[in-house]
Amino acid sequence: MTPAWVADPELGRTWERVRARFERAGLQAQGYVVLSPATRGERQAVAALLGRPAVRARVRVDLAGLDARLRERSGIGGLAEVLPAVTGQPLLDRPAARAQQLASREAPLALAGELVTQPWADRWVAGLRSTGVLTGRDDAEDIVRAAAAVMAELAQETTDPPGQHRHTLSRVELAARLLGDAHALDRGTVLHHVVVRALAAARDTAVPTAAREVEELWAGAGVAPDLLSRTCLVWGLRLVDGGPLGARLAASARAGDPVHLTEWELRRTGTLVPEPGILVLVCENPRVLEAVAQDGIPGWAVVCTSGEPNLVVDRLLMDLAAAGVELRYHGDLDWPGVAIANRAMMRYGARPWLMSAQDYLAGVSRSASGPALSGGEVEPGWDPDLGAAMRSHGRGVHEEAVLDTLLQAVRDDSP
Repeated sequence: MTPAWVADPELGRTWERVRARFERAGLQAQGYVVLSPATRGERQAVAALLGRPAVRARVRVDLAGLDARLRERSGIGGLAEVLPAVTGQPLLDRPAARAQQLASREAPLALAGELVTQPWADRWVAGLRSTGVLTGRDDAEDIVRAAAAVMAELAQETTDPPGQHRHTLSRVELAARLLGDAHALDRGTVLHHVVVRALAAARDTAVPTAAREVEELWAGAGVAPDLLSRTCLVWGLRLVDGGPLGARLAASARAGDPVHLTEWELRRTGTLVPEPGILVLVCENPRVLEAVAQDGIPGWAVVCTSGEPNLVVDRLLMDLAAAGVELRYHGDLDWPGVAIANRAMMRYGARPWLMSAQDYLAGVSRSASGPALSGGEVEPGWDPDLGAAMRSHGRGVHEEAVLDTLLQAVRDDSP
């Protein structure tokens, strides 16, 4: 049983200070603490604990001496036994815990360095260390082994003799064959992030964040998610020839139906050459394409990016730009939308359409419940006044909120 002079409630602050110092010292009775008893009751309790008067405002307590006194007189042992008894919690060896945490953090990184001996491995490991993506994960070493296996497989694919590479490697196929789980390399998984970092290190490039850039990195290693899951939604597009795809697009255009293009079709068709004299509206949201299709406005085609353009959208827009087609871009006026628009204008030479500061202000006035702007600010490269207006009002204007205005502009500009 803990004696009263040890379990005195007035010693609560004292034991907290002693416990903190004892844990920092690795559960060794060394060093000292300085106490400042605030009340008469605390001073009397500290005096009883130490076996000497505590009349000064500050009392220095040597932990080795206190440990010896407790071992001699408490009847339950020294600090290692008394502190759990009076605080009700087990002790934590903090230096040992830090060392264990460091070892746990470094073990998968050391394993990565052992499994991957390429010149870029140091950059890869440094990136994993700085982001802490594997820290505290029970499966960290399994993730490293899987990533190393993927990189070794991709290196083998690129060094196989000509003719032995069966086809463009699908990411789901690679994951299923190599890791036993078709979804192991899906976007959003930690393994996907770790492998992307390895791919970027191998190519000595920055780790991409945009979806299209990530897929381009995979494609550079000969890997695609598959040739069917990524699509581009279009309406009204007709090609000069274009083989089976051209025939399908022509039939859809005659019927007024939107159509999804796949990477499979683009690879089979080659460079896409559109029929001359058509205007192309590039929009961000499918509802805009749907509305134009419902109106059946002649002289236009619509390409929907569905947010950040994927590789299929990118390929189509690059072909249209190379053919000299006028691309008019309209998207959401929020910070992510501005970022997408900036990239579309730079990459495809698209022209911003109905996306000026005046258009934004008109949209804000029409949409009283527009969403609040969130995320990092992005300066519109085409209109600095737009960025100032957005910061001033703090609200976004989505394409759907100005759909009537956009449709009327399409009608007015119809050839």
